[in-house]
Amino acid sequence: MINILLVTHGDFGKELLKSSELIIGKIEGAQSISFHQGESFDELLSQVEETVEKLSKDDLIVFTDMYGGSPYNAVLRTMKNRKFYHITGINFPLFIDIAVSRDSYTMEEVAEKIIKNGKKSIVFVNEKFSTD
Repeated sequence: MINILLVTHGDFGKELLKSSELIIGKIEGAQSISFHQGESFDELLSQVEETVEKLSKDDLIVFTDMYGGSPYNAVLRTMKNRKFYHITGINFPLFIDIAVSRDSYTMEEVAEKIIKNGKKSIVFVNEKFSTD
């Protein structure tokens, strides 16, 4: 099984997981780490390292919410000497897609699917339904 870890600002990852479970049911092998205002980066880094160590006994994909933020940087540092995939820019439809299909693909195929479908999940609705 491919495990999933969400590392995000505030409770975005926790709520993404909860919202997804409303639609697709319990998501096994998925966890979330929240980074709140006032918390130290070192605490976040320690929590990420501990969780990655536990979850990476199987395949692991770690999602962060935005490139360059503290969650991203903590995961980036954790990547040293560990083997897992790190993808940043997670959103709701993309997460549901991966949570449902992650056991049908290899890690490489999941990563490719994420990047491809991530681009499709952002739609300018006005342009799509323009009557001109």
